[in-house]
Amino acid sequence: MAKLRLRYYPEQVLLQKAKKVTTFDSSVRKLANDMLETMYDENGVGLAAPQIGVSKRIMVIDVSNEDEPNQPIVFINPQIVEKEGSLVGLEGCLSFPNVFFEVRRFHKIVVKYQNLAGKDVKMTAEGDLLCRAIQHEIDHLDGELFINKAVSPIAADLELVKNGFIAGDVEALESELANSGQTIKIKDHTPVVG
Repeated sequence: MAKLRLRYYPEQVLLQKAKKVTTFDSSVRKLANDMLETMYDENGVGLAAPQIGVSKRIMVIDVSNEDEPNQPIVFINPQIVEKEGSLVGLEGCLSFPNVFFEVRRFHKIVVKYQNLAGKDVKMTAEGDLLCRAIQHEIDHLDGELFINKAVSPIAADLELVKNGFIAGDVEALESELANSGQTIKIKDHTPVVG
C-alpha cells in the first residue's frame, strides 16, 4: 500500500463527475487499498477517488471508533436509490483542511454499489455517521462539494476565508472553467470578512 497525494479545492478533478468503473482487477484493489491507507493517515472517515486525483467512481469509508478494529467499506459505482427525511450535522472534508460547518443531508438512504469483486450490494444507512459519509463521498464522485450544501452559506464562507480558501472568487473560477469547456456547480457565495 502507498499513501497518495490529496487534492485540494479548487483542483479541477474535484469539480468533475468521476467515470464508472467497468473492470474489477488488481489495479482497482490496489487503488482501494492505497485510498484506505491515505484516509487512515489523514484521520478521515471517507475518501473518494477524485480526492486523490483519480476520476473513477470508487470511495472508501470507515466509521469505526479508535478503540475498535478497522471496518473499511469499499464502494464502487455507488448510487443512492432511496432517500428520506433530513438531518443537519457538522461536516469537514479532507480536500478542505480545517474547514467545518453544518450541512443538511438525508436522514435515511439506501445505496446500491459494487464491491471489489464486482458483486452488487445494497445497504441501508440511517441517521448516523455512515449515512452522512456515504452522501458526502458520493457527492465527490458527482463533482459536487459540501460547500454547496451548507445550511448557512455565510458561515461556510467565513470558514473558507479563515482557512485560506478563496470563497469569493467563484466567478473567476467559473469563467476559467467555462473557457476550458467545463462547468462548475457552486452556489453564488459572497464572502463576509469582518
